[in-house]
Amino acid sequence: MSVVEGADIDAEILDSCDVAGNFNTALIRELRRVAEPAQAPLADMHGRVLKVEIVDAIWGGNWFIEHTQTLRVRGALYQDGSRVSGFDGVMQGRGGGLTSGCFQMNSNFRALTWHIRRWLRNPVDGARIGQEG
Repeated sequence: MSVVEGADIDAEILDSCDVAGNFNTALIRELRRVAEPAQAPLADMHGRVLKVEIVDAIWGGNWFIEHTQTLRVRGALYQDGSRVSGFDGVMQGRGGGLTSGCFQMNSNFRALTWHIRRWLRNPVDGARIGQEG
């Protein structure tokens, strides 16, 4: 799991919430029956490979007035090094009163993993996955 260079992500989210690590763990858990995690350059991998990147993670608010968050990811499915299809994922919402922003952010990233697994059943190129609003 990587964060896109130049991504619009508050440093506090990266430093305090470990969104990349938690999203990676959640994605591995969600895909445990259909995939195995591996860290290697795409050129060195064979078979079907899924690459997912965090594009944006924007938040506002607090535990009292609730959190407003927008999360964006993108992913691509490769077959023996050639790109087969890709998706853009968005999770946007408001809520999480009386919870921390990190908890809410990581919960929304975990929810995105379900959408990614669903997309893998029929990986249509250019698909938009997730929930907005």
